[in-house]
Amino acid sequence: MSPLAGMKDADAVKSEAAVPPRPRHWKRLAQNLGLSFATFLLCFAVAEGVLRLCGYGDLIIYQPDPVLYWKPKPNQDCYTKIGHLPVHVNSLGTRGPEFQVAKPPNTLRILSLGDSRTFGWGLRESETYSDRLRQLLQAKCGATRKVEVINAGVNAWSYPQMLAYFRETGLGFHPDIVILGEANLWTQFSDRNSPQFVKAFMRRVWLKNFLRHFAIYHYVVEVKLKSFYERYRTKFIPVDPNQDPLFKAEQRKHPNALFRDAINDLCKLALSNGIKPVLLYLPTLDELESTNVSPVLKIKRQVSRELHLPLVDPTAALKPGLKGLYLEADPVHLNARGNKIVAQELFEAVSHLNAP
Repeated sequence: MSPLAGMKDADAVKSEAAVPPRPRHWKRLAQNLGLSFATFLLCFAVAEGVLRLCGYGDLIIYQPDPVLYWKPKPNQDCYTKIGHLPVHVNSLGTRGPEFQVAKPPNTLRILSLGDSRTFGWGLRESETYSDRLRQLLQAKCGATRKVEVINAGVNAWSYPQMLAYFRETGLGFHPDIVILGEANLWTQFSDRNSPQFVKAFMRRVWLKNFLRHFAIYHYVVEVKLKSFYERYRTKFIPVDPNQDPLFKAEQRKHPNALFRDAINDLCKLALSNGIKPVLLYLPTLDELESTNVSPVLKIKRQVSRELHLPLVDPTAALKPGLKGLYLEADPVHLNARGNKIVAQELFEAVSHLNAP
């Protein structure tokens, strides 16, 4: 080989050595990140599956609504957060079996409005006072007349929300009777709120319901971190106006007047459409043990007198049972025995209104 050729080969080697190798650490980093993400998804899926097998998840899902703020998503089978009992939400968004929008002939139809106490927090559908009332009325009617009691209770609804639902949806069911139960008094949401507030709250509803799709959220946040969740859930549903500047602006100076107007307007709307309203008072354990009359009971008594409407107050029937008629560690929601007593009191009132 000539010296010139050897020099060319040497120059070529030096030229190749001078070119730095292409960096590979970004490729390795991307591979590691991809592997870590895939491992996370696998662990998440396994944990989600195990927790669902253990009974977590499948909580009720709500839809954002510009008028009602939130309402149950139709066509879902889920479970109560307390007691893990089955819940069926029909195609019309109410708890219970399917029913026709147009009332069938020879049918007594009752629309039951309220919050979680009406919906049946921690109860089977057959244990709610709405369905127990249906059972009692159907037994009295026999085969001569069909009885339908539509359970339109929704967790945390206010009286203005019930009024909006009754006006926009409930009237279309053509009920013979509407029962107005209890509401959450801190939710002063109505169709009079500002568009900015509605838009901001819709985002909260969407986020909360996205999380509720996962059993991991149910187990970790609402079970294991329950105390933490109770403190910070106002980020999603404000319960104290002092902790939520946006909600504070929407609070009314005289909330009792707001509740009274909503109850009064709902009853008048029912009467103007040939529907018979029944006011229902559901005392909490504290109210049951107190000698003072609750503000809501005062309001319902006033509306009852002014409009000559029946008011069902089961306080006397519930007092002997006290704590034993409420869910464990829950002084607000009546248990199955408590709902049975309420249903019996309602049965007496409804039977006088519309004797089958």
